[in-house]
Amino acid sequence: MASNSEYYSSDSDNDETEKQRELNVIIFGESGVGKSALINQIFDKNVVEASNSAVGCTIISAKVSGTLKEYPHLKFNVYDTAGLSESDDGNVPTAHAFVQLVKLAYSIPNGINLLICCAEKRFKANYRIFIEELCEKRMPCLLVVTKCDNDHPLNKWWNDNEDIVRERLKFEFIDCVCVSTLKTTGRRPDDILEDYTESRSNLIEAISKYSRSEPMPMDSWKRAALSYARSFYNMLRRLLGFEENSIRPELERMFIELGYSPESAISEANKLLNDLQEPNLMVPYAVVDVN
Repeated sequence: MASNSEYYSSDSDNDETEKQRELNVIIFGESGVGKSALINQIFDKNVVEASNSAVGCTIISAKVSGTLKEYPHLKFNVYDTAGLSESDDGNVPTAHAFVQLVKLAYSIPNGINLLICCAEKRFKANYRIFIEELCEKRMPCLLVVTKCDNDHPLNKWWNDNEDIVRERLKFEFIDCVCVSTLKTTGRRPDDILEDYTESRSNLIEAISKYSRSEPMPMDSWKRAALSYARSFYNMLRRLLGFEENSIRPELERMFIELGYSPESAISEANKLLNDLQEPNLMVPYAVVDVN
């Protein structure tokens, strides 16, 4: 994971003119945990459709861009993704959702500043392969726990369960923010709830604090060098009539963790790798300009 020096620091701000920061943020998580509601909270308006159903409504990825009125020095490019860990009865089966997530991460111009893992107070530990192997722990990951509407203070659940959660998730994340995305109630539709306001402030502060100062591309120089070396080695093996080795073994491990047989994992990994090498790779996603 990135060192603390690579995160943004307000100490370098100019008191009179603060340079605008543009942040590329990916939000991912299980189906129905409130990823879309979280994006709406960031921008403080309904910019993407949120679902209350058990079956997630996000079928394709969406990019939501805009500058926040209260934070004019921050421009967000927030990427909403299809729900992970969704059964085949849902809109997007898990394997396809993972492939979408990987393609999206590779297609973002300039790279990624921050990953946000959105979750409820229950978890499935299926994100480790993406964060630790595909992202090589090089990008900070912020855990955001939603639906904390009745918790006082908001971070009470996290204070009580931090050690258990860190053990259960099996991957490193830099911090946790507990939020309530419920903005109003039916009885008082014109009054914004205090928990919503506090949650939004805490969330934006955490994103600003933990985002990398510069976006990071998916592939490090080390991975690029290893891939090149493996490709050259496979060329020699082909000439000698030997079976080729894997160029990106972490992709094969991802499909195996998703339930594929070793043979099918090799086939799917090679297919995904070919897609990632396309010069014009771009996941079809909806683009929403908030401003």
